[in-house]
Amino acid sequence: MNINLKTPVLVAVSVLLIIASSLLQPEGSTLLGALQTLLLGLGILGCLMAFLRFAKSSKNSSSKGKETQKFKGPKRKG
Repeated sequence: MNINLKTPVLVAVSVLLIIASSLLQPEGSTLLGALQTLLLGLGILGCLMAFLRFAKSSKNSSSKGKETQKFKGPKRKG
C-alpha cells in the first residue's frame, strides 16, 4: 500500500474508533470505561499519526521541486 492510500485509511479507522468509543456507556463498569478510554486513545493517536504522515509527505513533495531547479545566479545587464 502506498502512502497516498494509507493516510485516508488511517484517518477513517481513527474516526471509527473515536465514534465507537463515544457509543459505549460504561455506567458502573470499570472494564467498559477502560475499553472506552483505550478506543479513544487509539483514535486520537491514529489521527495524530495521519497528520504527521500528511505533513511529512507534503514537506517532501515541496522540497523535490526545489531540488530540480538549478541556481543560475543573478542576471547581469550588459
